[in-house]
Amino acid sequence: MPLVTVLPILQPLLLAFAAVFSKPQQRHFDNYIQGLIIQDHRRTLAGMSRHVLDGPDASPWDRFVTPAPWELPALNGRWRALLRRALKRLKPQGKRIAGKQTDFRIFDDTHHLRTGQGLEGAGYHWVHTEGRPQWSHSLGLGAYRAGDYTFAYSCEVYVREEDVLRLNAMRAPEHLLREPEVRRPLWTFRSKVDQVVAQIEAFQPLRADRTVFVLMDSWYLNRRIIRAARQKELDWCSCLKSNRVVELLDLSLETGEVRRSTRLTVQELLGQLVPTAMLGEPGVPCPWAAPTPAWQTVAAEGRTFRALAYRARLEGIGVVHLVLVQERYRSGRWSPVVSLVTNRLDLTAAEVVAVYLERWGIEVMIRDAKQHLGLTDCQMERLEGTVRHWIFCLLSQAMLTLLRLQADQGQLRTPSGQAVASVGRTLGEVRQFVKGCALVELLRWASAQAAQGRSVEEMAAALGLPA
Repeated sequence: MPLVTVLPILQPLLLAFAAVFSKPQQRHFDNYIQGLIIQDHRRTLAGMSRHVLDGPDASPWDRFVTPAPWELPALNGRWRALLRRALKRLKPQGKRIAGKQTDFRIFDDTHHLRTGQGLEGAGYHWVHTEGRPQWSHSLGLGAYRAGDYTFAYSCEVYVREEDVLRLNAMRAPEHLLREPEVRRPLWTFRSKVDQVVAQIEAFQPLRADRTVFVLMDSWYLNRRIIRAARQKELDWCSCLKSNRVVELLDLSLETGEVRRSTRLTVQELLGQLVPTAMLGEPGVPCPWAAPTPAWQTVAAEGRTFRALAYRARLEGIGVVHLVLVQERYRSGRWSPVVSLVTNRLDLTAAEVVAVYLERWGIEVMIRDAKQHLGLTDCQMERLEGTVRHWIFCLLSQAMLTLLRLQADQGQLRTPSGQAVASVGRTLGEVRQFVKGCALVELLRWASAQAAQGRSVEEMAAALGLPA
């Protein structure tokens, strides 16, 4: 769809970043974000720039996302300040956990398959869906979830730990050999764990009245990340791999006394659990370590689960609340057992399940960014360009989510002043709403051109359309 102007529905959000860019860069930024949201084809630089009225070709956009002198930290800082103000003003209802309003900081990663060996930062990474390593860029993502709204919050490329020193050693002398006017920003490669630790250390809760849980999958559960969360006084919840060793405890919460303990892997614990769980009356292995030595049926997000809780200790992490969970399918069968852990010993099994289900928000965010915003469409030789494209895609997701929040709170209006009751619940529905707004602006432009006496053929030629 041709873009003829900055959409009024997006303009206040886009203007919030004016301090980061020069005026020409701001025009590129406006059109880039709008192109990601509105266009339906692959979001390549040439494809998006072709649909901007009186816009430049792809070359200026390529310079904008690669060597242009604007800084990602400044862009990220502006977005987080905007999100902080929006949440303070709009006050979305949070998830209530243990009687307190709770928000969530979620971490996950995704792989983007690549072609071409000359791409900076690309390497062979294990892809679980394929069961083998593949040549790809690996993207570490962070999200902030408040109530029913998941906002993209952080984005970095990561490399394997064994490649960090080599890539950084190659980058520094290459940087110095370039002429000053064409030097790249000195990029520092980091591993996945280093990224998450740094992001937790830099994180500031967006609302003072909210408890914040850090949510992650089993690949992130290690002593460095947990230590960083503990230093920031953040709660956390994760799941365990089957080969993880746990020490089940008969623990007195009043005195801290450990009366009895045993060490075993999660797989060994599940091996004792599953045969008894298949019987009519599920059994409980090591009942002395369970606060309530019986299965509990719990409901969360309209789904039915059964859960069994233990007190346990993880080496290098400390005492945890271990909850074994199965979901009841519609057919009546039970799912495989999932082991969840959290530092919050005071939570019920139902609350632990409810907390971890919030992690699904980042999975939906990644899927939407790939399907609707072209997260994987752009491939550039320079790593800065690829990362900037990723960040623009995720910033587009966050802006669309913010529009949805504004509409739900009755604070979104069309250019004519009409209140918008709803823009939908999914990102795809919000995107269709913005595309409708773009169509209205195109009709306004066509009407103004017709009033000036321009023919349909002349307007079509201006828009690059066949006539």
